[in-house]
Parts: sequence; structure tokens; C-alpha cells
Amino acid sequence: MADQSGGRSVSCVVATFNSGRWVGEAIDSVLGQSERPGEVIVVDGGSSDDTTERARAFGERVRVIEIPDQGPAATRNRGIAEAAGDLVAFLDGDDLWHVEKLERQLARFEERPELQCSVTHAQNFWEASAADEADAMRGHPRAAPVPGYATTSLLARREVFSLVGPLDDSLWYSDSTDWFLRARTAGVVIELMPDVLVRRRLHDRNLTRRGTAAGRAEYLALLRRSLAQRRSPGS
Repeated sequence: MADQSGGRSVSCVVATFNSGRWVGEAIDSVLGQSERPGEVIVVDGGSSDDTTERARAFGERVRVIEIPDQGPAATRNRGIAEAAGDLVAFLDGDDLWHVEKLERQLARFEERPELQCSVTHAQNFWEASAADEADAMRGHPRAAPVPGYATTSLLARREVFSLVGPLDDSLWYSDSTDWFLRARTAGVVIELMPDVLVRRRLHDRNLTRRGTAAGRAEYLALLRRSLAQRRSPGS
């Protein structure tokens, strides 16, 4: 595995599910990094399209692992378990990284030795099939860069996952939010960079679109649990 800045190595986990239309572009954005990761692991959660075939077309540059469809958190957790790098980064199979994402984040780890997690801002973009929605969203907060407290912008020291625990694989929509809340509670040092280094693709097959009601219910339950924990003595 190739060393990164300061002798550290990065494992990139690309989580996929029926991402055949976009996964090649996603992987290209990882392999094209100005500071390339030491390994790229594509973990596919039971796709029924050509996602894994497209990922395997990258040859030895990418390792492909197939597991049953147990949800996005389980897919990412398998990637964490397989990762050999000192740091772990994530990308969803339909999203994109800025070419300098890893380089800029690794620089922050060099400048702040106490840093355990780095997240960046993210920018939504609409694919051509959703052009009408893109027009309707002009000027809307969803069209502006947002703090990327999600795995797709995260670069974390691998040992943090032993401290905080894995992503909760019972959660299909709020697994990232739950993990970041637990990380804060555990005292993990997290820095939000102002840089917009992730582009999140919006399309008709986003998980959040396919399960709007279930997603809202899951986030509400998470919020209630978090508030209850804060109010409880000794929390």
C-alpha cells in the first residue's frame, strides 16, 4: 500500500447499491486524487444491476466485495473491517470527490496532530433527468454548500471506529448522523473544513427519495433518543 502524507496510508471505501450508472465516475474521482489512497475497496450491498462488473473493470486498482443487501451502514462497516490504512475515507457510488479532497484533508492531519476526524462541505447537484427540480431549487438552501457531516466527506483515523463503534446497521437513513453524535459524546476531535470537496448527486434513485416517510420516522426517533440521553443524569 502506498504511503500518504506523513507516512500514513488511506483506505477508501466506496459503498454501492445499484450504482451502475454512476460508479465508474465515482471511482475515477477517487483514483484521480492528487494524493491517491493506498487502496480502494468497493463494497456492494446486493446490487441487481451491473455495478460490480463496472467496478471490476478497473482491475487491480480496485478491490470489489459483494455482500447481501443489509443496508448502507452494513456495507460501510464491511469496508471498515477490510480497510488496512491508517485512515479511512468513504464515497457513495453515485457521488464525487474534488480532485484535492484527500490532499487537503491530510494536510489538516499534519497541521493538527490531535485531529481524529476531518469533514468537508458538500454541494448537491442534480443529474440531467432532474433538471426541472434543479431549476425549482435555485436559491434554495439545498442548492448551497452544506456542512458534510456524513460518511461521504469523512476522513477518520481507523482507530476511531474502535472508540466510537461501527455504524448502526439497524439504521438505513440516519446511520451517519447517529455515528457523529456518538463520536461527539466520546470526545472525538472533529474538524469541519470550509472547503467544498464533495459533490452529492441527486437523482430518482437516492435512498432518501425512495423512503421519505421511513427516513423521517428514523431521524425523529434518533432525535428523541439523543435528547433523552442528554437529559438523563450522568449522560
